[in-house]
Amino acid sequence: MSVLQAVLLGAVQGLTEFIPISSSGHLVLVPASLGWESPALAFDVLLHVASLIALLVYFWGDLVSLVKGTLQGDAGSRRMAGLLAIGTVPAAIAGVVLGDYFEESFKDAKATAWQLGITAVILVAGEQMLRWHTKRSEAAERELRSIDDLRWPDALWVGIAQAISIYPGISRSGATISTGLALRVSRDDSARFVFLLAIPALFGAALVKLPDLAASSLGTGSAIGGFVSSLVFSYAAIAGLIRYLRTNTLYPFAVYCVVAGAIFYLIV
Repeated sequence: MSVLQAVLLGAVQGLTEFIPISSSGHLVLVPASLGWESPALAFDVLLHVASLIALLVYFWGDLVSLVKGTLQGDAGSRRMAGLLAIGTVPAAIAGVVLGDYFEESFKDAKATAWQLGITAVILVAGEQMLRWHTKRSEAAERELRSIDDLRWPDALWVGIAQAISIYPGISRSGATISTGLALRVSRDDSARFVFLLAIPALFGAALVKLPDLAASSLGTGSAIGGFVSSLVFSYAAIAGLIRYLRTNTLYPFAVYCVVAGAIFYLIV
């Protein structure tokens, strides 16, 4: 893999890991459409580690407060830590039980292109549910729910969505944010919870695959280029999406998934 290819794939990973258009799908479809070999598993792990670091940097203040509050017995911090733990369980179980099946699914580029269409349906459904909740909330003169209003069943549902999104082409952020919208949580608060929930998911996935990274023969230039590119674009995507969702909808991403899925299906 050349340095240029590594930088491009790092940018693809960084942007699509958090923007709701599926990073796993794009890491399958972009190389396939350009006639490149699929990235080695070790390279994929490296890019995800970079995305994890971007999350840790962006949410550093929140994480420090959460850890301090939990250790000091703060009820709100302990509740949030518990919600994140509950939300992590479904993906952990799915990864252990169905890991081999999921890995095989990454080899079918055309199926991945179709699954971008499923992401589009999920995004539209989430927005329609939020629209319905907003009308009901306005009629009842109440606000949408915030991250502080989440309870354990909410975390479990979001966690189930995260488990389903292990399939390439189904966006993790799209499925989980849309689930938050369906639960009457505002867009930006849904995104904040989803990104916090992604930290243990990315950490666990990276930890499991670290032996592959240690045993790899990645070139230094390609490794550094891909890592830095993924780190920078991941951070930009996190900050940009949270800001975007304060006043905008997920519909443009749904349109992208439909168009991109059709184009990729014809190319790969």
